[in-house]
Amino acid sequence: MTAATIPFDATRSERIDRARAYVPDDAVDRVVRGMFRTDTVIDTVVEDFATLGRGTGWRLLARALRDRDPSPPGAPDSLRELLTPLMNPPKWFDPDQVRRGAQLWWRFAPAVIIGLGGTLMTAYAFGDLNKPQALNSRSETMAARRYEETSRWVLSATDPGTLTPGGTGFDATIRIRFVHAMVRRHLRTSGEWQRPAWGDPIHTTGMAVTANGFLLMPLAMFDLFDMPLTGDEIDAVRQLWCWIGHLMGVPEELLAHSVEDAGNITRAATLVFAPPDADTETLTRALLRTGLHPERLLPQPLQRLTAPVLRPAISTLVWGGTGRIVTAYSDPDGTPPRNHPLILTLRQLARAREFLRRTGRLGSDQHIAETQRRVLSAALDAMKAAAAPVDPRDAVTPRS
Repeated sequence: MTAATIPFDATRSERIDRARAYVPDDAVDRVVRGMFRTDTVIDTVVEDFATLGRGTGWRLLARALRDRDPSPPGAPDSLRELLTPLMNPPKWFDPDQVRRGAQLWWRFAPAVIIGLGGTLMTAYAFGDLNKPQALNSRSETMAARRYEETSRWVLSATDPGTLTPGGTGFDATIRIRFVHAMVRRHLRTSGEWQRPAWGDPIHTTGMAVTANGFLLMPLAMFDLFDMPLTGDEIDAVRQLWCWIGHLMGVPEELLAHSVEDAGNITRAATLVFAPPDADTETLTRALLRTGLHPERLLPQPLQRLTAPVLRPAISTLVWGGTGRIVTAYSDPDGTPPRNHPLILTLRQLARAREFLRRTGRLGSDQHIAETQRRVLSAALDAMKAAAAPVDPRDAVTPRS
């Protein structure tokens, strides 16, 4: 796509010019191109599935993933074209490094949890990037469930050693890619989508920024907690999210082939995206009011009585705190909030854990990852959260 074929929007043009003052031109150009580009490979699969008998396409997908066969009998050619390159990874894919990256990413669960929340909130913060969530409605009417489902996917996708073809993390990530395609198909046929102002629905830049958020925000948290990773460790985490981005359909020119470039893409995008709007307020308010269901930790008889108080109180505490921590990363002149009370508390815990880790008392990186992953999974289980990532067939929830 050339600049001449990108729909003109005067306010976006002004933001593009401002972005060039902070970020290399090449990164800005890739961001803008990506806003008007989607994952056409999987879009074709979803269209082909729609022509098959009820549930046939999903059964073919399940069989293809189970048997590691990109073209099971009866499957459309588009499914083979999607899965063949994913089941035969590119030369830069290093499964050992991806496994190690997942282990390191889970070194300290609070860094992951804050990064997860911050990445979700970033999708709400911009008046164009938030439109798929706003128009699909799930993030407004089912704020807690979307967080739970996303958390379950993150747990699956970053389970060390499961991101190779045939692994549970690999399969879960492919299915989330189908979720995006289903929502995108719905938005395109809804009659509400405004491409000149918002770009394409669930565009490749948005997908890249999401993958980069899962890479960059936890790394930033590690620094704030005074437990920075080494250069080699950072590169392993980068490879983890570069591979996940590839599986999700992020094009080559937007993949995180270096942490520096991932940062440039993210900074460029946050400057080019539209400013907050009414949907930002609506989606954020839903998080602050019902973004968590802490009453489920209590005995059943107390849940209905306490929900009206506990949901907004705890949701505001958690999501409001997360929002203040990550706001700096949308501002090119912002500084990390080193003295935020939550950061100060977690820094002391992180320092103690780092001492124990370096002296070998916490066990191997794999063991540490297993214990830290249980922090999030146990919290989700205790709140009786969604048990699995969203199923592609349930991805669309039109607004009433």
